[in-house]
Amino acid sequence: MKEFGDNRLEEAYIHVLNGDIREAVTVFEAKLEEFPDSTHLLMEVASLYYILGEMNKCICSYKRVLKLRPESIFVYYRMGVAMYRATLFTQAIEAFTKIIESGKYMPMTYIWMGLCYYHMGKEEDSIESYRKLLELCPDTIMANYYMGIALKATGRYDEALPHFEKLVKANNPHVSAHYHLGRTYMRTFKYDLAKEEFKKVLQLDPYNNNAQEMYDYICDDHSF
Repeated sequence: MKEFGDNRLEEAYIHVLNGDIREAVTVFEAKLEEFPDSTHLLMEVASLYYILGEMNKCICSYKRVLKLRPESIFVYYRMGVAMYRATLFTQAIEAFTKIIESGKYMPMTYIWMGLCYYHMGKEEDSIESYRKLLELCPDTIMANYYMGIALKATGRYDEALPHFEKLVKANNPHVSAHYHLGRTYMRTFKYDLAKEEFKKVLQLDPYNNNAQEMYDYICDDHSF
């Protein structure tokens, strides 16, 4: 902070610690008028705008950083996530592609890119993004989860099953994975297995109305 010549940044960080994010932004923005090429200040401002949910301002700050540090993969990543949250999916994909083309290994890049494609209705491109990550890290929890979701969305239920099954066999209970596995079992007419998955969801989350409805439906219409 000494590089900026006063104690105002200390004041800004105190605002952050107190949860006064807007006040902190005001201080950082004032310092940026004095030091417009400070990547440190620009990154702080971008992070705070992200917290405030003001994605357009967040993205603008990251773009200013990239003009000063055009090869910063970390900034492309953070900007891509902000673009995703702003539903600027095409721009986000461009940012994530920069990271992949750089050869840097950032696994979450493939997850975010897959999510962008999924929300654009491009499920096959989404699946391909998750597949690339799974080739590198077959046991990645998020990649298996979102791969299962995308495959299920395209009606490829038999292909989705092993991804959800891998998740529910993990040490940490995954409520959503149990639920989607149950739904996928239903789509493949494996009602006994589906019933067991919805039962597990309700054991982990007793107030899960969706799982309760599915469980009751199987008990009422597909009891054996």
